[in-house]
Amino acid sequence: MSSRFLFALAVGLTFVAPAYADPDVPKKPDPTADLLAKLGKPVDLDKNDDIQLDNLAGLLQQKFGIVAVVNVKAFTTFGEGDANGLHLKIPSRKGLPLGVVVRQILDKIDATFLVRRAHIEIVPVGFASQETKNKRLEEPLVSVIFKEKAFNEAVAELAEEYDLTVVVAPQSGDARMGFVTARLLNVPADKALELLALQCDLRVVRKGNAYLISSRDHVNEMFGERLEKERQKIEVEKLRQAPTAPAPEPPKPAEAPKP
Repeated sequence: MSSRFLFALAVGLTFVAPAYADPDVPKKPDPTADLLAKLGKPVDLDKNDDIQLDNLAGLLQQKFGIVAVVNVKAFTTFGEGDANGLHLKIPSRKGLPLGVVVRQILDKIDATFLVRRAHIEIVPVGFASQETKNKRLEEPLVSVIFKEKAFNEAVAELAEEYDLTVVVAPQSGDARMGFVTARLLNVPADKALELLALQCDLRVVRKGNAYLISSRDHVNEMFGERLEKERQKIEVEKLRQAPTAPAPEPPKPAEAPKP
């Protein structure tokens, strides 16, 4: 083998090698994933009938290692008053996820929190509604990170954590066994489900306060049936509103012939 060929091979390996990850190099920590893990951890909280909002932020950092920032300007802008003067009541809670407990506490003053990169931001509901384009937070705000997670498992996790009613129809077939990857922060629940379903070529249908996930063909079929029912309803209404023809007058009795 010529020395020129060996040199070319060595140069080629020099450029190819960086394409492979070194298993000995630790992965870069993800502060958002760490934050979400802390928010999902069950905690115990003792009752406190009077605590200021900024003291709550301090409690979260001291006891649970979560940095919480109060958006004072947002509270003033959205008519909630001076955030520094707001008082809260902390109910006794055992074994509930920390994120759920914090939302319950803030709900009493019409507030909530948004997940940022490495901290949570406490804001009025009006501010969160405007930023997330979610009117009065009618949909729970979902914050999750999935990496190659089975779709049905991801949906089950969302349903459990955010109290959602979700049904994955049998018509979804093998697509429900697909894998999804997503980084969702402060996304309304309906949009979060849609973004996950689309990765498996599935569709989401809203039924009242429940969600049905199925195949595209099945959803189109249901949509067509609904349109047909609406058309029939319109036709029936037209028949009801149509003017009725007047009843024919009874024939007059024949006059007797004159003598």
